[in-house]
Amino acid sequence: MEGMYILKVAYDGRHRGFQSQPHGDTVCDKIIGALEECGYLIEGKKGILFYGGRTDRGVSALGNFVVVYLREEPKLSYIYSRLKNRGIWILGYRRIEEIPKVRYRHYRYILPGDEDYNIDLMIEGAKKLVGTHSFHNLSKRDRSKEKSPIRRILDIRISQHDPYIVIDVIGESFLWNMVRKIVTVLSEIGRGRRDVSWIDRLLDVNHREGVPAAPPEGLILVEAKTDVEYIYDPYVVRRFREEWEEEYRRSVVRCGVSRSMVDLLESSFNGLV
Repeated sequence: MEGMYILKVAYDGRHRGFQSQPHGDTVCDKIIGALEECGYLIEGKKGILFYGGRTDRGVSALGNFVVVYLREEPKLSYIYSRLKNRGIWILGYRRIEEIPKVRYRHYRYILPGDEDYNIDLMIEGAKKLVGTHSFHNLSKRDRSKEKSPIRRILDIRISQHDPYIVIDVIGESFLWNMVRKIVTVLSEIGRGRRDVSWIDRLLDVNHREGVPAAPPEGLILVEAKTDVEYIYDPYVVRRFREEWEEEYRRSVVRCGVSRSMVDLLESSFNGLV
């Protein structure tokens, strides 16, 4: 049936951003291309109407979404065949009458645990960030002054998993680079380079201080949560899981080889390195 559809989108960080760009190498560009190949797009209505979250190059997602006009109910396995091996998966869909409200966005950051982090101090710092604050120091500067820096963080959870630390940040909405700058702040506190009171200064509306953003490759948009109940394709979900399990196995091998190279180098050169 022709109408407006919401598509639940997952992707890895290989793409040059999320929003459509002239170079045509973004997540949205490739989704539109696949929908066009499938014959689902309607002439004059071929753009993305709305999306759950804009992510930068290097960022992955499990639960982003796009809203598009389609001429009929999509077959997700058909779309999967057009996106196979391109790092994008359409996991679910639903025909909708209006663009849904995003209740919250959940981001997860994977922080390498190769240093001696004080998790308790990181958790103490995270508590200061929860609530409604001005995040002007923890976002990319808005030179147009059009966006308010006031944002509400609902929760920040930090947990340790060998060999990495997981930082979950949940909020109603986020400024550009906000999550990655929060990660930098918590990382600096965890390594003892900054005191927890640093956060009080960063949240002071009269204080200006630059904070670098953590690398985008560690960031995942877990969910842009709406009240939509998606229709999932079991085949596509299964293939998605299998492909990520294979990627995990390859990553474990690469991790082991890297660690072995460092260890063998130290033992082979008798302390010269």
